[in-house]
Amino acid sequence: MTGSIDSVGEFASSQQVLAQAVPSAVTAIVWGIVLAIVAICFLYFMVTRWVVNVGATQIAITERRFSGRRLPAGRVFAANGEVGIQGAYLAPGMHIVPWPFIRVVGKFDFVTIGPDELGVITATDGEPMPSGRIYAEDRAGAGHDNFQNPVVFLNGGGIRGKQLRFLTNGTFKIHPLLFQVEKIKKTVIPQGAIGVVTAADGIPLDQGQLLGKRVEGHDSFQKAEIFLTQGGQKGPQIEFLRPGTYNIFADMFAITLEPAVAIADDQVGMVEARDGRPMSREDVVAPTPDVNGHNSFQDGQAFLDAGGFRGPQESVLRPGTYYINPYLFSVVSAPLTVIRQGEVGVLISNIGKDPATLPPDQLAAIDSPLQRGAQDPEEGRIDTGVRTRHVVPEGFRGIQRNVLGPGKYNINPRAFTVIPIPTTTRSVEWGGDKESGGFDPFMVVSHDGFEMRVEVRCQYRILPENAPYVVQKLGSIADLEANVIHPQIDGIFRAQVSKSPAISYQQNRAEEQTAAERAVRADLTLYKVEVVSVMITNIHLPEALMKTTQEKNLAEQRKSMFDAQEQSEKRRIEFQKTKAQADQQDSLIKAEVGIAIAKHEASQAEERARGTAAQIRIQAEAEASRDKQVGDAEAAVIRAKGEAQAEAYRKQVEALTANGVTMVEVTKAIAAAGLKITPDVVVGGGNGREGGGLVDLLLANMVREQRSKETAGAR
Repeated sequence: MTGSIDSVGEFASSQQVLAQAVPSAVTAIVWGIVLAIVAICFLYFMVTRWVVNVGATQIAITERRFSGRRLPAGRVFAANGEVGIQGAYLAPGMHIVPWPFIRVVGKFDFVTIGPDELGVITATDGEPMPSGRIYAEDRAGAGHDNFQNPVVFLNGGGIRGKQLRFLTNGTFKIHPLLFQVEKIKKTVIPQGAIGVVTAADGIPLDQGQLLGKRVEGHDSFQKAEIFLTQGGQKGPQIEFLRPGTYNIFADMFAITLEPAVAIADDQVGMVEARDGRPMSREDVVAPTPDVNGHNSFQDGQAFLDAGGFRGPQESVLRPGTYYINPYLFSVVSAPLTVIRQGEVGVLISNIGKDPATLPPDQLAAIDSPLQRGAQDPEEGRIDTGVRTRHVVPEGFRGIQRNVLGPGKYNINPRAFTVIPIPTTTRSVEWGGDKESGGFDPFMVVSHDGFEMRVEVRCQYRILPENAPYVVQKLGSIADLEANVIHPQIDGIFRAQVSKSPAISYQQNRAEEQTAAERAVRADLTLYKVEVVSVMITNIHLPEALMKTTQEKNLAEQRKSMFDAQEQSEKRRIEFQKTKAQADQQDSLIKAEVGIAIAKHEASQAEERARGTAAQIRIQAEAEASRDKQVGDAEAAVIRAKGEAQAEAYRKQVEALTANGVTMVEVTKAIAAAGLKITPDVVVGGGNGREGGGLVDLLLANMVREQRSKETAGAR
């Protein structure tokens, strides 16, 4: 038991010792851990202060403390290791920084400028801005590598303030505390426009100077520092930007978009210069230097250098698009001068030499074509005060002797006035269509006091070579027709009508028209106008006179009609008589022809008888002798035949009786004539006579046979 108690005591005692020893070990471990943590933290702190890791797209800005030289007066950033924020920065990578003498102020990302952007730099440290300047010139030049080397900038004389040099598109390591970067858009000039430039800095303009002169090397205002160093002037610039994209320092150069000058196809551009030498008092428009030298007013500096004058210019812009500075030139469009077919253009020049300098003989030779036909003594007078209205040769002020033919011309209306004169035949009517420019009919009074209206048409033309003289004397075609042709023809017709009775004037219309045309032609020749014709188109007599005349004419017509009817009846009677005679003409003609033929045949027979008389007598004598012999023989034969026939008739009478013989002879005559009146054979009764039928048959056969024999003998 005692042993047990001792064991328990020892155990308790050992537990007490152990309880006292455990806290000491734990404490030592805890302190060891604490010390280790502290050491680790201290080591980490020291490492993070001494070792700096700068990212691949970053820079680190440092500050020197406690030891080092002081910053120069007026400086903010240390350029040569002075105490303060350092101008030099830590590039990407691992760096040992002797902390706490040098500490890292912060890490900053690179500056990225987009493709359509510019980076405008404002320096917070550097040399003070020169007096009168707004923007800092880049004295350090390209040594600071687009502000990526601040030390070179500060030591190279960089100026505090907004810099003229800027950053273009790209990525740059820029000290954000020394250089503040403002991103702006690039300047874009669209097609059909120009960029007019106004410089906010530079040398002041001279007195009376409107635009800053051109300087070389600034590359369309993209190099502002060169613009200033080369003597660029403050204010509106004579140079401008054409369409394109430019890296323009917008704070230094204000750009205003203006439309390009566009001249349409049927127009010309009249130009007025706002700067240049003063014009002469006698000039209406200023003579323009060679357009090729200033490229049609697109190079304002060349225009001024060539001695261009201020004011309206003689030269014009032809159709097209031009880039012209509106601060120097104003352009106004005017219609193109068009001379149509059948016209000429008479030029009145407002520019050129004074006609007073023309030699008298040359001026007289020019004016003489008009003066030769002049009746008014004042026509030959040359007034030196209005000599510009006389026709002059080229190069002098006044009406030009040479005219423009049909076509289109780029003529400055300020320098030349063009008056179109038609050369085709024109017609002026009194009583025609009022809308076509005609006049009212002439209201005239005849010699016998009747008021009548006369409608007239006058046709005239002007030769091209006479057009300048017509303009000289009259001014225009409208003036010619209204102030010359109309009053002259009016007066001529009034004078003619007043000398003739109304009816006579109408009856003698052709003669009156010829006389009027002759008078009009003589008058208009003095004005170099050629008259083609003058025609009386209509004559309106008073209604009462027309009615009386019509009644008189109707009575005369009726009388003429009755006379005509009387003559017609007489002619009808004569016609009927002639017709009756004509109806018997065939018989009369036949009788006359028969008489003529008979007379002719008688003449022929007489001539033949006379011609053959001897022959006939000879032949007659011969034939008479022969005929006598033949006659004697034939007489004997005939006598013998007669006696035989007589004997035969006697015997026939005895046999047939006298009636029977007569019947036989009649039958023979009918048979000789070829007439068949009875049948060849007829057998009938005796007719109270014995054997009558048979006898008749025998007699008929005998007659037939006898006739047949005589016919055969005749053949």
